[in-house]
Amino acid sequence: MLRIFSHIVIITVLLSAMPLDINAELSSSERMKTFMRYMSVSYPLKNIKITSNYGYRSLSSKKSFHSGLDLFAKYEPVYSMFDGVVDTIGSNKRAGNYVTVRYGSYIVSYCHLSRRYVNIGDTVYAGDPLAVSGNTGRTTGPHLHLTCKYKGQHCNPNILIKYIRSVRNQCILALGGTIKENLPCREFFTLYAPLAIEQQQKYGIPASVTLSQMALESGWGMSSIAQECNNFFGIKASSSWLKQGKPYSNRFSDSPNDKFCIYSSVRESIEHHSTLLVSSRYKKHCNYSSVDYKNWLKGLMKAGYSTNKDYPKLCMTLINKYKLYQYDHQGKA
Repeated sequence: MLRIFSHIVIITVLLSAMPLDINAELSSSERMKTFMRYMSVSYPLKNIKITSNYGYRSLSSKKSFHSGLDLFAKYEPVYSMFDGVVDTIGSNKRAGNYVTVRYGSYIVSYCHLSRRYVNIGDTVYAGDPLAVSGNTGRTTGPHLHLTCKYKGQHCNPNILIKYIRSVRNQCILALGGTIKENLPCREFFTLYAPLAIEQQQKYGIPASVTLSQMALESGWGMSSIAQECNNFFGIKASSSWLKQGKPYSNRFSDSPNDKFCIYSSVRESIEHHSTLLVSSRYKKHCNYSSVDYKNWLKGLMKAGYSTNKDYPKLCMTLINKYKLYQYDHQGKA
């Protein structure tokens, strides 16, 4: 009961802090479900930095198989990644002090601990502190070693780390927020592909074009205007935008006080970008197929979308490297 009550308190605080217009498309019940999903997963540490991957590695000129994942941690709190039950606790020369938690078909061991907070049979929830990382067992320094088994077979714990990141980022995006971490390129595209496909089905713009432009113009979502204004395309505030009293930010671009649009969500930024691409200025290329990204990019360039002559080539490089055209076909299906 205490755990459920604390969940309700935390969610109530988060909901009250969320701007009412952050994403009008979500009802209060849908927002609650999204918060609950966000809280159903947790990173094992506050900050994730992998120091040694799962798989074969060279030690003293000999290859050995590393059956876990090493994370940088100097005597820091270790958290349960999901809801589960403590399966075992113990200590040995190799793993040092460890805690093993069963999460359905997965069993995860947290090793080299300096202190444990749980006992066998305890029910734990995502984000509950299990222990403190340390330097016990066979180790060259303090860190957290994770091992993972799925239905009794060893697997890469990084699969779970990526899953946690995916769930949390999807929830943040659904609630209109901006991702504050530098996502790996493929994860960036995977995260925003549903929004790009949505725009393709609505306006006929290839999803690959939207995604490649987003990556280039927002610095993979890490530019200041993307982080602070949800503006992923560097769109300036038009006279119409200003007359409507919509929010903007003064930033130096072509002149010291250029005005750039501020959006309540990434979805709103993409929607505005789409309406610009199908406006009268760019209407000639709207006749191209929604899977013809090459002509779409050439058409945008001819219409003066960018002063960088290599702009279409840069977009096409991303589209081909990451196979973004697959999303065009998904959007057309």
